[in-house]
Amino acid sequence: MRLLWLFGLFSSLLIASTWYTNFDEAMAKAKEEQKPLFIFFERKNPPCRWCQLMWEKTLQDPKIASFIGRKFILLRLAREEGGYPQELYPRYIPTITILDPQGKRLQTIVGYWRPQDFWSDLEEFERANSTKGGG
Repeated sequence: MRLLWLFGLFSSLLIASTWYTNFDEAMAKAKEEQKPLFIFFERKNPPCRWCQLMWEKTLQDPKIASFIGRKFILLRLAREEGGYPQELYPRYIPTITILDPQGKRLQTIVGYWRPQDFWSDLEEFERANSTKGGG
């Protein structure tokens, strides 16, 4: 039983740990799988304290990591490095932008969110998009 639990935990972390770092590759995968694209924008130089907290505490939370790994194509980008459409440039960081598989912006979440607060945003996104025939 314990081995099964460990396997389940390890499997969910593997699923959630597939983060693209190239916009075009991630967008192509979103189109191919017909899943929304979840973009985490951060600042790497100089390092952003709130971005690091969002990455380490919230996006790596097992419940959140498992959920976003199943529901989205994941993309992690440094705001200052470019390589993505200019209209997506985030004014503030950290910023999460969710696009549909055709590239239409569905939601933008700005700032650091604690896991429990971010989870409620994800649930709201899921409710709103399941009523539109998505999710």
